Amino acid sequence: MIFKGPLSAERQASSQYNYNIFNVINGLSYMCLGETVLILLAVQLGCADWIVSTLGAMLYFGFLLLPLGKIVTARVGAARAQSIFWVARNGAALLVGSASLFSCLGMHGTAVAVLLTGAFLFYGFRAAGVVMSQPLIGDITNEFNRARVIAVSVGLFYLSCIVALLTISALLHFNSSLWMLTAIIVAGAAAGFTSSRFLNRIDETENIRASARKPVWRELRAAFRNEALRRQLLSGFAVNLGVIMLIPVSMLALKRGYGVSDTEALLFALAQFAACAGMSFLAGRIAAWIGPRKTMLCAYTLLLMIGLLWLAAPTELNTWYMLFPFLIAGGAMVSMNNSVTHYFLQTVPDEHRVAASIFVSVVTGAGAGIAGMALAGVLLDLCAGHAEEDPLLGYRIYFTVATLLLLPGIWLIARLTPLPIEKRKIKPSWLETR
Repeated sequence: MIFKGPLSAERQASSQYNYNIFNVINGLSYMCLGETVLILLAVQLGCADWIVSTLGAMLYFGFLLLPLGKIVTARVGAARAQSIFWVARNGAALLVGSASLFSCLGMHGTAVAVLLTGAFLFYGFRAAGVVMSQPLIGDITNEFNRARVIAVSVGLFYLSCIVALLTISALLHFNSSLWMLTAIIVAGAAAGFTSSRFLNRIDETENIRASARKPVWRELRAAFRNEALRRQLLSGFAVNLGVIMLIPVSMLALKRGYGVSDTEALLFALAQFAACAGMSFLAGRIAAWIGPRKTMLCAYTLLLMIGLLWLAAPTELNTWYMLFPFLIAGGAMVSMNNSVTHYFLQTVPDEHRVAASIFVSVVTGAGAGIAGMALAGVLLDLCAGHAEEDPLLGYRIYFTVATLLLLPGIWLIARLTPLPIEKRKIKPSWLETR
């Protein structure tokens, strides 16, 4: 429901509850549809490495459809708009699943085209839906509980992902066929349709819809005058580029470098999502203590350790060693994403959040997606020649070059405008649970 004045504490609490329920169900859905299952499906379909890396970048490349979110929000509000796009998102997931049918009919080219198109629409509708999530979270929280609400909602999402991943692993252990992967995608779409109902129960203020109705270019110019926003555009670009170039390719290197089965690969993905869940709760406390800027900087530096771990990876699979890149990937990714949202809400005024959210998402999302897709694809293609003598050697070279290219991101994040202590701290009661 949309209200003209600020939301009462009771309505904020009710909206936070429904937002958490949405995240729980959405976690079940996303794990059946997200990048891990998409990569496994692409490998089953026999797709080339550059296609797999492209799928990994689709999460950000899909932000090109983000302006649709503003158009719909201007008419029905942020929560209702996200609900509409969530239905479209899960419809696109069913299109992804249909790639299996074309493959079985011997239409490999069509199957790949359907897979890429469906993935683009899946992530595109997702982007259009979540573009207003930052202003919406701003409405249902206040300055003092914001870090906690973000941490809890994201943590619940990843805990739900773990449950779904355990179930998927068990199913693929007994049957790892292409049709089982397709059935998992269909089940995820059904859960996604269900989660959209809880979005409709979230309250918001009239400010979001009113802001979405304003001419976007005038709002963008006003928002861009904010120096903190300009700096976080560059740092957000670096964060997303790091995620694109290091995390999806880690799963690809595990599959093709060591030749592990789908079930074994999912166990490593389980470790990654477990780290996401645990660090989401912990990162909220860290950000409340040292601020989102320093949290982001530490997490990004940790992310680059993935490249070093792959460079030193043993020739034969060592399960305990290979857990570390995936644990670091999960912890670093969720810490950076939570900190980016927290920093945005603390630095951008309410009246500019809609336009700024669109601007930041397009530049750091679509921009990083295109750049990451191009860089990762070219690097993987150049390193592919070394795979004949040693399947792992090409990936070692890839991660070494990628890490060197990503090093300037540390400097970009360090340049973020420091927050005043009263804006980055939260009420002592949330820290006194130690």
